[in-house]
Amino acid sequence: MSYPQRTVEVVDSGLVIDQSATLLWKDIRRAFIYDAGSGGMDLTCAEFHLSEGYSVEINSEMPGWDHALQHLPSQIENLVDER
Repeated sequence: MSYPQRTVEVVDSGLVIDQSATLLWKDIRRAFIYDAGSGGMDLTCAEFHLSEGYSVEINSEMPGWDHALQHLPSQIENLVDER
């Protein structure tokens, strides 16, 4: 079974994940960027910790990743880049 490609899009209010959920900039309390690749596969991830107490992850294989990554430093105060 194949699943549709997950996407991330930058909008003024935050990040839209898969055109169904919006992470509002004001609700993101902390974000971590880290390398998660293994076995010769390069994969970078960003995990967002939200004020509601849960987290959401996006990764470098998602269309829109590069554009989203460009906006993170200006929008998120507690951004940790561990790459």
